Parts: sequence; structure tokens; C-alpha cells
Amino acid sequence: MITIEQVEKLKKYTGVSYAQAKEALEQTDGDILEAVILLEKQQKIQPQGEKTVVETKAEEKKDFERSEKKSKDSELNETFRDLGRFLKDLLHKGNTNRFDVIKDKKVVMMIPMTLFVLLILFAFWFMLPLLVIGLFFGYGYRFSGADLEKTNVNEAVDKVSDVTLKAGEIVAKAASDLSKEIQKKDEPQHGENSNH
Repeated sequence: MITIEQVEKLKKYTGVSYAQAKEALEQTDGDILEAVILLEKQQKIQPQGEKTVVETKAEEKKDFERSEKKSKDSELNETFRDLGRFLKDLLHKGNTNRFDVIKDKKVVMMIPMTLFVLLILFAFWFMLPLLVIGLFFGYGYRFSGADLEKTNVNEAVDKVSDVTLKAGEIVAKAASDLSKEIQKKDEPQHGENSNH
């Protein structure tokens, strides 16, 4: 179905009458570009200077497509630039902030956060038990650096360390008590005679 807007648009582009525009659109099933080509073949369109209306419209279409492509390329480039900036900032923060291993209130090891995160991601099943075992042996952990010292992360890590140390002390005391009980049972009772 041909609309009045299509006829008006074709009439405006080509300079033909309303009836000619409508007839051309009907013959091309409403395709405006095909209708322009048809009208030009029928020599109903007046040339515009050296270029015909079809050539002008084709150039406009190409210009539009080029500008669309440039716009999409520009958006893609901007997206990559934003991603690059984000990764650069993330890497900078990862290298200026640290994960510290502490023993007796002294820092015994400092690991850049970038390396720590990579170790957690790629060696999780090794790192997690190592960190937990370290807690039982009196090691503590702290995040330090301009971006991490102001957070509550260190308070949470300290609480976990304290709980683990207390649990370790309880387990050690229970093991010691159990060992003493076993030793008592193995010692001969006083007053017992071995010659019965």
C-alpha cells in the first residue's frame, strides 16, 4: 500500500507531478529509490546540473552510510578507550595496594593486590587452605594501600584472624588435655602389685 507521505517524498525528490510519483511507486511496490530510477529511465526527471536526481540521491545514501559507519567505528573506538582506561586504573590500583602477611605485629610479606587476585583466581584451592593454615600458625593478614586502608575490610580480616587464633588455642588445649589423659591411663596405678 502506497502512502501519501511516500508520494510526497518522491515528488519532492524528483520534481514530478503527484500522479507520476504515485504511478511510479505503484509500479515499484513502494520502493522510493526504485521509483526514482524508473522515473529517470522514463526521462520524467529533470537533470540537476551535471548530475541526475538518482545520482545525487545515491551519493547522499553513500554519504549517509559512510557517516553511519564512522559513527559506529567512533563508538567502538570510544568503548575500547574506556575499557583501556578502566583496565589501566584497575592495574594501577592493584599495584599500589597490597595484601600483607603479618606475624607478631611485623609484616613478613607484601604481595601486590594484582598478584594476590591472580593467585586467588588461578590457584584458589591452593591459596585458601594456605591462608587458613597460616591463621592457625599465628599469621595475620591485612590489606594496605591508599584505596584499601580506609575500608572496613581489615576489621573483618582481623575478626576472622582472632576467631581462628582462639579456635586454634582451644584445639591445642584439647589436644594437650587428651594427651595428658592418655598418659595417665598408661601409667601404673599406685598400690597395684604386679605379682598377683
